[in-house]
Amino acid sequence: MTALRLINVERHGAGAWLAKQTGTTVKAANKWLNGESQPRREKLEIISKVTGVRSEWLAFGEGEVTLSGIQEKSSHNSNNLGHVDVYESDEPLHYDEIEVPFFTEVELSAGNGFNNVSEIATQQMRFNLSTLSSAGVAPSRAACCKVSGDSMEPMLPDGATVGLDTSDTHIKDGKVYAINHGGMLRVKFLYRMPFNGLRIRSANPDYQDEEISGEAAKDIRIIGRVFWYSAIL
Repeated sequence: MTALRLINVERHGAGAWLAKQTGTTVKAANKWLNGESQPRREKLEIISKVTGVRSEWLAFGEGEVTLSGIQEKSSHNSNNLGHVDVYESDEPLHYDEIEVPFFTEVELSAGNGFNNVSEIATQQMRFNLSTLSSAGVAPSRAACCKVSGDSMEPMLPDGATVGLDTSDTHIKDGKVYAINHGGMLRVKFLYRMPFNGLRIRSANPDYQDEEISGEAAKDIRIIGRVFWYSAIL
């Protein structure tokens, strides 16, 4: 399935990552990546969910690329953004741009008791209104932060900037969220567990799942759901 090489699934360790996500062998996953075989429909649906790319596009290269839940990086999205880095210019905003809060782990750890990220963010980032509209995100509830480390590769590489919908803090199993975990900024797949517990999952197969008890989960704050990202590969 050569379409996988047009998104971030072609990065190092992709075969192992695909195998873990789909419950298949690394050998089979590598054949998909190399275009030697095609996943069955149920496997395509799983790949679609974990990459944010529509199964029809993965299989046939037809229609829209992304799902509504998370927009993958593309040249279209990157051009719409205008500036991927933190906005520090005095240049006036374009009519279709807004500034959204851009926060870091340092600000997060110092912001105990904050009500929203705009209270702690000391920097702003330009974002395109049409991108927010297509993702169904209210401009007043959008924010951005940076991914640190390789735990979410190949989906979100180290240094990727992610867009957050801070109004979406109710966990939907398998979605990607930014969380405040004791002052640590983390971007992870989240799953609900019995008795108010929480499972935290990385995209990188080298990282084991974390199962958090209901009592310990009280110390985790959902900042927002990831709906967009940009990265330099």
